[in-house]
Amino acid sequence: MLAADPLLPEFVRRGVEAHGHRIEAFRDVEALVESARRSPPGAAVIARRVGSRGAPEVARLLRKDGSAVPVVLASPDDADRAVARAAGCGFLRVPFEGAELLHALGVVTRERRLVLLADDSSLIHRHTVPILEEAGYDVVSARDGDEAVTLHDERRPDLVITDVEMPGRDGYAVCKALKARDPHLPVIICSARGEAHDLERGFDAGADDYLVKPAAAEELLSRVRALFAGLEPGARERIVVADDSPAIRHLVADSLIRQGFAVAVAADGVEALARIVETKAELVITDYDMPRMTGFELVHALKRDPATRDLPVVMLTARDSRRDQAQMRAAGLTTYLVKPFTVDKCLAVVERVLAERRLLAYKEASRLYISDGAVRAAEEAASDPSKVRAEERELAVLFSDICGFTSLSSKLEPREVVELLNGFFDVMCPIIKDEAGDIDKFIGDAIMALFEELPEADPAPLRAVRAALRMQSALAAWNRAAGNDVAVRIGVNTGKVVRGDIGSRHVRRDYTVIGDVVNRAQRFEASAPPRGVLIGEKTYERVREQVLVEPCGELRLKGIDAPVPAYLALGLCAPTEPAP
Repeated sequence: MLAADPLLPEFVRRGVEAHGHRIEAFRDVEALVESARRSPPGAAVIARRVGSRGAPEVARLLRKDGSAVPVVLASPDDADRAVARAAGCGFLRVPFEGAELLHALGVVTRERRLVLLADDSSLIHRHTVPILEEAGYDVVSARDGDEAVTLHDERRPDLVITDVEMPGRDGYAVCKALKARDPHLPVIICSARGEAHDLERGFDAGADDYLVKPAAAEELLSRVRALFAGLEPGARERIVVADDSPAIRHLVADSLIRQGFAVAVAADGVEALARIVETKAELVITDYDMPRMTGFELVHALKRDPATRDLPVVMLTARDSRRDQAQMRAAGLTTYLVKPFTVDKCLAVVERVLAERRLLAYKEASRLYISDGAVRAAEEAASDPSKVRAEERELAVLFSDICGFTSLSSKLEPREVVELLNGFFDVMCPIIKDEAGDIDKFIGDAIMALFEELPEADPAPLRAVRAALRMQSALAAWNRAAGNDVAVRIGVNTGKVVRGDIGSRHVRRDYTVIGDVVNRAQRFEASAPPRGVLIGEKTYERVREQVLVEPCGELRLKGIDAPVPAYLALGLCAPTEPAP
């Protein structure tokens, strides 16, 4: 225990010795540090300031030699909670009860972070608790809002994940209650409600992040890790604050720094542009009326530069007329705060804008990993997660596969295999998209693509065969340019398939197609000659006027009892001139 006042160590002694712990008191920082180096304590309780040394500096001295001494900052000022979090310390409000002291020590000495999960769905608990525990967190569960608040007071979790629709208090009320107790406690709202006004309500309630159900395990864990990382100083997003008023600059910047953001300040728009480039800012907060370059001109400059075009900007302004709002929207402003505003409102807006940015980035990145059809299905499922779709559709199905890829890949290093495949897919996939096909999945080196009938577009079978022929032609050019000798087989089949949600209702599902037509498309691909495109009879009937083919007679396909007609597509027919 380190404190200049002898009363504080005495109160600490009373609180811990009754439970079998021993306390040693120090009034001198150097004496404490030297003692800790000789015999590291289980924890250290430090007053807010001892002489000229503040608690954060003392905490750094205790950890200087790599020691992991848990530290609790004791202070009568509740605002010092932010100081404690920034220094990686626990916090104890003075005066305190013995139980509060023991709890503060327990929090800093526990080896794993504690997460409170509040949701009235047992299924969510069965699914989410193991994910969090396997990631290294301890979890305490609440089945309604009132229980969540009670468990928070008893267990003091490091982070809270809460649903919105629950018995008793809803998630918004839970968030408000917990933030009133501990403004710096990270709270994630995870709800099936995903509209803009739902997110706004969540951040107005004080949420630090918002996830829309169903949330992938990887995304949930990334948000949890990001918030825990944000408890370290400078670990959160980089923000530039531009205002010609030193008072407002300090007010906004200080409140953001206390939340763990890395903040740079500027007195006008010109200086802000320089700071944005220097810091690689992830958000800008700017005043409207500033010398040299106004906030409005700053937004224009950012939107003209491709490097900063998507940077979110929050405007601080006293202008709130319809004309001003329209002008700001036209300039590409993300949102604005009307002066005068409270610090809490400013923080809520910043958290909401950054959360929406993360959500958008996640959606955009997800589109590279799932098909267009699956994206649409996920968006529909968000409004009704329990709904399982199943319908019959007529589609053209394309399969492509690299000949002898297993043998080829065994001769290459892992990175060379990935680079070869990605280079191949970079050539093949744009052709499929150009023909309005949907890449359903990659199966190793194979591509499965679907072509639906679309208004004002060529028939699906013609687009599929045309894509296959273009893929073979593009592959030949890629081989010549890259010095490769990759050959591909392609099969196309057309008919009715079952399309819908396939997989677990609760863990992972895919929006894909199944049925005999799909199986035969894959069998046609396996039976095609290298660098060839083999199509089925129904496909041929739909493209016979536009595609040159060579009949292959009747083939026996694996898993198909009777022989089936097949045709080798050779190229597109020359367009006929209209009659005069």
